[in-house]
Amino acid sequence: MKIKRMTQRMSMVAIALLCATGFALPASASENDILKQDPKGAYVPSGMPDLSKLHDKPFNMNGKKKNEHALGPAAPSYTIDVDYNSTTHKAEGTLEVTFKNNIKNNLSELYFNLWGNADVFKENGGGMEVSDIKVDGKEATSEVNATALHIKELSLSKNKKATVSMHFKVSLPEQQDRFGWYGDTVSMGNWFPILAVYDDEGWNVDPYYPYGESFYSLSGKFDVTVTTDKNQVIAATGEEVGKAEISGDKATHRYKAKDVRDFALEMNPNYRVISTEVNNIKVNVYYSEEHSKYAAALLESGEESIRLFSEKFGKYPWPELDIVTMEGWFGGMEYPQLVMISLAGDRPLDWAKSVNAHEIGHQWFYGIIGNNEYDEPWLDESFASFAAALYDGELDSLQVDPVEESYYHLSSQISDFTARADEGGIGAYYYMIYNYGSSTVNDLRELLGDDAFYSAMQAYFKQQKFGISTTRDFIASMEKSTGRDLMPFFRDHRVLLSDQE
Repeated sequence: MKIKRMTQRMSMVAIALLCATGFALPASASENDILKQDPKGAYVPSGMPDLSKLHDKPFNMNGKKKNEHALGPAAPSYTIDVDYNSTTHKAEGTLEVTFKNNIKNNLSELYFNLWGNADVFKENGGGMEVSDIKVDGKEATSEVNATALHIKELSLSKNKKATVSMHFKVSLPEQQDRFGWYGDTVSMGNWFPILAVYDDEGWNVDPYYPYGESFYSLSGKFDVTVTTDKNQVIAATGEEVGKAEISGDKATHRYKAKDVRDFALEMNPNYRVISTEVNNIKVNVYYSEEHSKYAAALLESGEESIRLFSEKFGKYPWPELDIVTMEGWFGGMEYPQLVMISLAGDRPLDWAKSVNAHEIGHQWFYGIIGNNEYDEPWLDESFASFAAALYDGELDSLQVDPVEESYYHLSSQISDFTARADEGGIGAYYYMIYNYGSSTVNDLRELLGDDAFYSAMQAYFKQQKFGISTTRDFIASMEKSTGRDLMPFFRDHRVLLSDQE
């Protein structure tokens, strides 16, 4: 698409509208700019979130706490029992998470992320409360600030298990979003208190980023019991255990999942379901009547994406994948074993299939191979965008130059973009991380050749499966597999280890 003329700095309104229709623009543009890619699948908010607090961490941390190879708390195992009221749009229940303290002896504090408390949700009636917090059965001292819970005055022994329990209440905002309700559809993404990650930087308690993803959690187990109206049709992470228990007009469902780093639900009493199977994996499409024309196409792209990505990157590890349709302007959103496809307006079928491929690509990049989405967003978004182009048969068209401003790197943290939000930083984020990022991954494929590239990707998959990867990990893995010095390539593509270290 040729753009004849743009202002040097686009307003945030223009960025949001263009992204919502499938186009992410660089921070600045000239008469000769050609946008060769559109980042289908990019999560874009429908409104205009306030940017003033994007750098405000819920709690002040004392700089980086260097603790080489620290990554924990390890092996989190969640048990959640929640009741969702479809009249009040509130969920209430209990949460218990057991984990191993693999960080340090006499661990004195823990953090949880409470994403439901983000301002973008609060302004539409959303929010989250926690109470009755206990650690190993003893009442704990705690404090909540915005999107974070701080549990303090602890003394947890290293290499020992500990259990945190709490009561929580969630108010879902009225909005078309990954977290919210609209009409008959209930979207429960990032809806429960989730254990924060401690790594070489210390505790990761970053602000909620409304223009993309800022999530970061470790793989673990989930045992989730949900009670709600018996007529609700539910798609969820994991697999349902047995049949729902009916009591009056209520039904209780139980789901179990393992080796996942989050748990999401989507509900609508009017959902219809079609299914197929590929590689012994059940693929389900949940759709309402207004989205019926997309159902077969989404099922087809779901089946094809799992087959293709399993061949190219590594085997899809779970027995099921749910694809859900919903109203919304955000494109798509991924969770383990569940992807949301928002279909406000009259989206073309090919668009929906490509967005679906992008979100399913995230099952590999962030779902299986995890990363810190706030610090290193390119490690999942660039790869998911590459996966979608691979599915679309459009790798040859991935020829994108970076934005002119040299201070924007492919390996930049989200904060590097939001710090210049008034100068087009959000547009630069979308352009660099999705468009230029997928082009960079493809440049690497072309440099190495298909056989060497996909063989190296499969080795990377095996090395990082269910773990957390960094830019350094990815480069080291590709160099080891290919026996080549790839640092000049990455430097030329603005991938710098210094951005993270």
